[in-house]
Amino acid sequence: MSDHPTTYNAEAAEGGVAWDDRAEIHRKDDGQGLLDAAKGLHDGSFLEMIRLMMAMEPEKRRAHVIQKLGDRMYDAGEVEAIAARGDYPG
Repeated sequence: MSDHPTTYNAEAAEGGVAWDDRAEIHRKDDGQGLLDAAKGLHDGSFLEMIRLMMAMEPEKRRAHVIQKLGDRMYDAGEVEAIAARGDYPG
């Protein structure tokens, strides 16, 4: 996983991952679009959404993504890689 800027001035998050950034879990194929914000299934901090996805059965996890507000989407493989990091506060 490469480093991605935060939504604030496109600067890298201190310490690597911005665990407190707002995020949502979406169905992988929800189509995004104009009403994307209304399609979120769960919302909270990025850390909370990582924990929720990791609690899912692997098949179910693959059907979802985490959308970090203002940043990007993380698929199941990226979520699993983040959860395996040494600095993951799991």
